[in-house]
Order: sequence, then C-alpha cells, then structure tokens
Amino acid sequence: MQFTFYTYLTTTILTGSLSLILGLFIYSRRKDSLGKSALFLCLSISLWSFGLFIHALMHNYAPPALFWSRFAHVGAILIPALYLQFVINFTGTKRWRAVLNCTYILSFMFLIFNFTKLFIKQVNPILIFRNYPRVGPAYPFFILIFVSCIILGLYILFRAFGKAAGVKRNQIKYLLAGSIIGFGGGPFNFVPMFGISLFPYGYYFVWLYVVFLSYAITKHRLMDINVVITRGTVFAVVYTFVLGIPIAVGFWGRDYLFEKIGVNWWLVPTGMMLILASLGPTIYGFIRRKTEATLFKERQRYQENLIALAKQMTLTKDLRQLLVLIIRRVTGEIGISHARIYLLDRKANEYMREVRYGRERRKQFGDSLSQDAPLIQMLYKSRDRGPLLGEEVISHFETSKPEYLEEVKAQLRSMGASLLIPAFIGEEMIAFLSLGTKRSREIYTPDDLNMFKILGTQAALAIENALFYRELKEAQAAMVETARLSTVGELATGFAHQIDNPLGIISAGCQLCVMDIKDWLNRENLPEGDAKILLEMEDRMDKVIDTAHRAADLVQRIKGYAKPSDRDFEATDLNSVIEDALILAQYHISHGGISVNKNIPQDLPKVKGIGVHLEQALLNMIINACDAMAGKKGELTISVGVKSEDGRKVEVALSDNGCGIPEENLRKLFDIFFTTKGPQGTGMGLSMAYRIIKDHNGDIKVESEVGKGTKFTVSLPIWEEKP
Repeated sequence: MQFTFYTYLTTTILTGSLSLILGLFIYSRRKDSLGKSALFLCLSISLWSFGLFIHALMHNYAPPALFWSRFAHVGAILIPALYLQFVINFTGTKRWRAVLNCTYILSFMFLIFNFTKLFIKQVNPILIFRNYPRVGPAYPFFILIFVSCIILGLYILFRAFGKAAGVKRNQIKYLLAGSIIGFGGGPFNFVPMFGISLFPYGYYFVWLYVVFLSYAITKHRLMDINVVITRGTVFAVVYTFVLGIPIAVGFWGRDYLFEKIGVNWWLVPTGMMLILASLGPTIYGFIRRKTEATLFKERQRYQENLIALAKQMTLTKDLRQLLVLIIRRVTGEIGISHARIYLLDRKANEYMREVRYGRERRKQFGDSLSQDAPLIQMLYKSRDRGPLLGEEVISHFETSKPEYLEEVKAQLRSMGASLLIPAFIGEEMIAFLSLGTKRSREIYTPDDLNMFKILGTQAALAIENALFYRELKEAQAAMVETARLSTVGELATGFAHQIDNPLGIISAGCQLCVMDIKDWLNRENLPEGDAKILLEMEDRMDKVIDTAHRAADLVQRIKGYAKPSDRDFEATDLNSVIEDALILAQYHISHGGISVNKNIPQDLPKVKGIGVHLEQALLNMIINACDAMAGKKGELTISVGVKSEDGRKVEVALSDNGCGIPEENLRKLFDIFFTTKGPQGTGMGLSMAYRIIKDHNGDIKVESEVGKGTKFTVSLPIWEEKP
C-alpha cells in the first residue's frame, strides 16, 4: 500500500514538472497561437498535477485536503476547453469556434461551482487515500463536458488526418496516440470520487500525452510513429520475457529451489536475470531488425535502389540525360507527386529549373531563383545538415527572419516543395532538388533524409562531371571551329592569289578599253550614233572595273575575317567594324529583301577590343536576325551610343521585326550547339558571339517577344589612353 501511494506521489510530481517544463519549451520554440494554446494546456495539466501532489501530502488532514483538491480542479476544469482550443489551432479549422466559446463559458461556471459543495462536497477515505474528494450534484455535468471535449478533439484530429500528408500527417498520428493514451485513462481518475473502489491507474499515463504533444509540434524530423510503435512493442515483449522469466522463477519456484539449494535459492533467479539482461539488447536488436524488415520492406527496397542509383549517375555523361535519370528514378522509386531540379547558371547567378516531373504549380516566381534569395541562402547554410523539410524552412524564417517569411512560403508553394535536397561541390551549391509529398502521404523518415543526403552528394559529383564533359565538348568544338576558320583563312589566301590576277587582268583590260573609247570620242567628225554607242560602252566598262575592285576588296575582307588575330586589345573604330560586318552580311540582307536602318553618331568614341573579333560577333548576330526575318518584309535597326550610367561603355542595339524567341529558349540562346534552325543550324554563331563579347569585358543581353521581334544589346568598354 505504501509503495502504491508513493508511486502515485512520484507520478503527480513527474507529470506536473514535465508539463511545466515542456510547456515553456514549446512556447520558446513557437510563439504563435499554436504555441500559446499548447503552453496554456500544459500549464493547466501542471496545475492539476501539483494540486493533486499537495492534496496527497495532506493525507491525514481533511480540511486542507479538501482545499487542495478544489485547487487541483481549477486546472482540471480548464483542460477540456484548452485541449479543444489547441486542436482547433493545430488543424486550422474554424467550424467549431462556437462550440469552443460555449465550452469556455461552461468552464467559467464550473470554476465558480468548484469552491462550493455543488462541485466537491467533502473528502472521505477510499482505497489507500484517507481523504479523497466526493462529488456534488454539478460534478457529473463537468465529467460530461470533459469527455465530450476530448471526443470532439479526437474527431477533429481524425478528420484532419484524412486530408493531411507528410509531416502534418505524422504529427496528427502522435497527437492521436498521445490523446488516446493520456486521456484514455482519464475516466479512471474520477471513478473513486463517485465512491467506486477502483484505483486511478490512468493518471500514470497522463505525462505521456504532454511528451507526445511537445515532440509532435516542436520537432520537424519526426520518427515515423509506425516505427515507434513497432520498436516499443518489440522492446516491451522482449523485456517482458527478459525480466518476467527470472521473476516468475523466483515467485513460483522459490519453495522448490529452497528445498534443493537452501538459503541461497535466490542466486538462481538473480543469475538468470543477469544472463538474460546481458542478452536482452542482442535479442531486441535481432527481433527489431527482422520485424522492421518485414513490416517496412517496401521502404528499405527503394532506399537500397536509390543508393544504387549513385553508381549509375557517374556513368551518365550527358547533363540533360543525367537530370532526367535522377528525377525519374527518385519520383518513381518513392512515389512522389511532383519534383523539380534547379541548376546553377553561373552566367546569370541564378538557379534555373532544368527538369520537372508531375503537374505544374502556379508560377509565382517563374522558373528561377536568384543566388541571393533568402531560400537559397538558407540552403547554403544547411550544407553540413543536408536535406531540409519544408516545415523546417518555414519555422526558421518564422523565428529568425520573419520579414522574408511570406516570400519564402510563396516560393515553396510555387515549387510544391515538401523537401529540398541541396547538391554541393565544396562551398558551391551547383543544384538542388525539390520534392513534393509522397503519394502515400507518409512522411520523409530520418532514414529517407540520410539516404537523400548521400544521394545529394553523389548527384553533385555526377553533375559536376557532366558539366566538365559538356565544357570539354565545347572546348573541342571551339578548337574545331578555330581550325575551320584557319582552313578558311588559308583557302581565302589561296583564293585571293588565284582570283586577284584574273580580277587584275579584267580591271586592266577594261581600263585600256576605256582609254581607247576616250580616244575615239576625242576624234573629230565622229558620227553622233557612234559616239552614243561608245559612251554606253564606257559606262559598262566602268561598272565592270568597279565590280572587279569590289570583288577584290571582298576577298581581302574574307581573309581578314577568317584569319585568327594575334593582336592585343587596341582602340577600335566600332563604326568601321559595323560597316564591315554589314558588307559581309550583304548577301543575307539583299537576298531577304531586308532594309537596314542605322543610327550611328560620327563622333562615337573608340572601344577597347580586336576589330576582327568584334566584326565576327556582330556578323553572327546580323545573320541570325536576317534568318529570323525570312519570309517577311524585314527591317534591321542598328543603334549605337554611349548609354551606360558612368559613360564608360558603348552600347550597340540590333533590333529586328522577325519571328521572335520563345521565353523557354531565351536562357539557352547562347549555349553551344543550341539551335532552332533545324539541320542547317550549327548552334555555334550566337555562342561564339557571346564568348567574344565576354572576352572583351563586355555584356550582351537579349529581349524578345514572339511574333514581334528581337533586340540584342551589346555593351563594350571605351578605349582609355594610358597617361
């Protein structure tokens, strides 16, 4: 009896202390309405528990026992309303607000009745208690309200459970389990108050509810409650046998052992307990692994398959194929509703969405995130931690950076992100994977998160290898292009030698003919008809001479364009570069019937560059514009001016009224081998133009609208004379 009484005292002080400490802990982590309602619920449980503890200490004193019993009931009366308040705040439902308000009113009435005989009329001895409270006529109504609120709270949680997914779903599982365990034994606490001799063992489990509640709403990486129940059951079964067998031997076999061994009979059950206790952890671990392997076979299968995916990733060299492989395998193995992979674009300092799976979400932020975005910065800070749950991200910004909270929430909503997996190479995050919820609506378990951390590291290495492979291909393509240009240069040189002489002979012959014609025209008495014919012949010869000169000049320009320049940057006349580029593109311009509008000031400052290289870049853009205007009355506009804020750069704007470029192609426009021209396109022209402009410390931007045209804007630094 004394043992039972002291265990009761221990339980009351344990429950009161835990409720107070965990309530304050919850509020320190969450200062929102949910944290406040959880705090008040814990405080009411703590008040009830401490009141029962002091009441039990008044074992031999009736008046103080009655007072402290009523004091304890202040906390008990508040519990149903505060529990319902917490459940409503947690689920976010507004349907039961009126019921909640009525519960608060009834609780206030019960608080008034509490210190009268209508509620608790006296204390009487029962079981081990000498002064246990006896109820008045109003008390049964309180029990009815108490039970009704608990049942309604469970109903609301069950309804929310059916709609929830991921972490929220698992949180509700913990709250349901805690509520059933903690409040399930509650009625036993009230039974002795009605004069029924049934010990209030249910009170021993109340503290579990507080533990489950605090764990569920403060920790985001929750252990799957199915695993908790499985491990708890296995532990209970194993240690029931480990401890139960020696106790059973000692209890039922004591007489037999005493007869055989004597006064040292206790050594047998003690020895058995020591042996079984030492074997207990091994037995528990073995049975737990076997049980989990059977119950969670599917989860272990996809985790093993995703780890095996790491080997396959390293064998995939094409970047696009690699990203598609990752997203298909991850979503397929786990069964995920939607996913995206964002890749770092070092040129734009943005993370661009490269591949996706599943239905599109509302595009509030397009398909890119700046490297300076708060969400990206948080991913950088989590480099050592690994994957981040969406709830963890929101909680971080709620407590640390609330000014960015709504922005981050909207971004997560736009991506449909329940889990973010960063992929780092050293200090740089080269990509991240956004995963939606599982179709099963289960959580991402700690084992899943550990597996994704490994997968993220392997994916980063594979992506880095694919990027290196792509850069290598681009370098090889550039070498091929350089070799091709060199060959063109050699051919142009040979072509010039071969054609210059015929052109010279044609020009010289025509000039001699012109001289002879002039001699004939200077003769006296030349018939008027013959003079007219000679003048026409002279005009034709002049045209032939002019055409021959232009042909020779064009050959020299082709030689200069095709021959790589070994000169350093120098003061370059941009006006001349543009004119030369237009002359080289004359065939495309005239063949397409394109009119050219130039707005180039004569006093334009010289730029820092290599003329032939800039000519090549502008020529590629002009030809691209001509191709875009094929089949319509094209108009190419070239505007040049000093337009930067500091006046240290010249801007060249090339605008066309062609077919325009779709938005999804704009960010890939300068990628090598990217083309929309079909087999006749090489995907080299704009890529080379981009590289040349960047090599000149310049910048190139593009604006386009489908059906209306495209505008390229090139900025180049002005040449500054050294003092």
